[in-house]
Amino acid sequence: MSTPALSRNEQPAPSPSDSPLNEQKQAAENGSLLANGTSQTDNGHSAENGHVAENGRTKLNGTQVKRHQRRMTRITPSSWITTPSVKRADELRPVLAIFCWEHPDTPVGQSALLTAAALARRRTTVHLFGRVTVPLNVPGLHIHAVGDSDSDDLLTRVQEFTSRAANAFLHQFPGGSPHVTLMGYEWSGAGPLSLLRGLKNNRTIFSLRSLERQRSDMTSEISKHINELECTILREAQVILAQEPAAAEVARFWVPECAARLTAARQPFPVAQFNSKIDPGQVKARYQVGPIDPTILFVGDFNDRYGPDLLVKAMPAILRNHPQARLILVGDGPLYWTMRVYSRYLLLDHAIRFPGSIVGQPMHELVEAADIIALPSRDTTPWWPIQAAWAASRPVVATHKAAPNLLEHERDSVLVYPVEQSLVWGIERVLYDADLRATLGQNGRDKLEERFGWNNVAEQIEELMGIPARR
Repeated sequence: MSTPALSRNEQPAPSPSDSPLNEQKQAAENGSLLANGTSQTDNGHSAENGHVAENGRTKLNGTQVKRHQRRMTRITPSSWITTPSVKRADELRPVLAIFCWEHPDTPVGQSALLTAAALARRRTTVHLFGRVTVPLNVPGLHIHAVGDSDSDDLLTRVQEFTSRAANAFLHQFPGGSPHVTLMGYEWSGAGPLSLLRGLKNNRTIFSLRSLERQRSDMTSEISKHINELECTILREAQVILAQEPAAAEVARFWVPECAARLTAARQPFPVAQFNSKIDPGQVKARYQVGPIDPTILFVGDFNDRYGPDLLVKAMPAILRNHPQARLILVGDGPLYWTMRVYSRYLLLDHAIRFPGSIVGQPMHELVEAADIIALPSRDTTPWWPIQAAWAASRPVVATHKAAPNLLEHERDSVLVYPVEQSLVWGIERVLYDADLRATLGQNGRDKLEERFGWNNVAEQIEELMGIPARR
């Protein structure tokens, strides 16, 4: 087929290769375009420069191609340029390596494990080196089981653990890492600290619950050897975390130079003591209270500051709407006989119990069995009844002055004023609303874990590691 002829005013459409941009690009590839976009003149030296004319166009010979390949400026498209990744804050946080020879079922082993788990939940990387593995899956917590020795000698087993744990640490951190803090629990876990601290001058924390001088009469060879190990770590550790005040006093007496490095450890509130899952009806029966009777519990001193007399005076109004309500007043003090007179005068002996002083497990079980923990304080009073109530997931009715920096109205407690009418309103507010009772108990339990549980212990460890406090 023949191509149709063009008219006088028609011109052929330019091909893509004939566009000005492509011409400049082609000229640049041929080396005949200057930086300002003008064509390079031949001047009769094309052949010398390696340009050979072919059909009116120039091309490069082999030598010139290699030369231009060497000189060619590489232009990287902006889409190919990637900004260097910035390390996340979590990756810049220091790391804690914990060494604990004690079994996880022992008090020391439990303390090490729960502290490590709390730190990991706070997004701190923790490596726990122990003898056995623990089925605990917490992001950021790495458990290294180094095994145990077959020897029956205690010192031999501890020395073997020291060697294995130190080797496992060096395998995890070849050559050591200065940003890793080393923490050892008791004398049996202090050996790796002495071995590893000199590698990169790592920060060391020694957790101390008791010393050999407290546990024995120091007559046996093994006691003397353990005492020597403890004295060595007391001199070397940068921070000595004393779990018990008595241990701190002994350490300060026998190794005076460690006194400036002694720090009192924060103790978590013993929540487990209030989770015995007892039958509330059986506990109430000990105090002549029916199994389903709404029970209001007061714990404290019988004086004007704690205000137990306000509860006694509020009971007649409470009994009008809740005739089965019962009040148990635990404690003693100068207001005891005054309240007994009130109880007899107001005909409340059937509804009020005065069991006296209760301590230990019976006290914990009574807190679990109670329906409301009441604190009608006229001034600031100790927080233990509030903490105990939260540990047992029980609602709290307290005055604004009882714990002003702790309680939040309608969130983890119902706050009232230290007068009978306000106290009646607060107690009935809780008795009438089952959902509110559950909400107050759960929110209180969460706050207890946050401020007085293992999270509080982990926060102190982070401070000792040099990690800035969280907002």
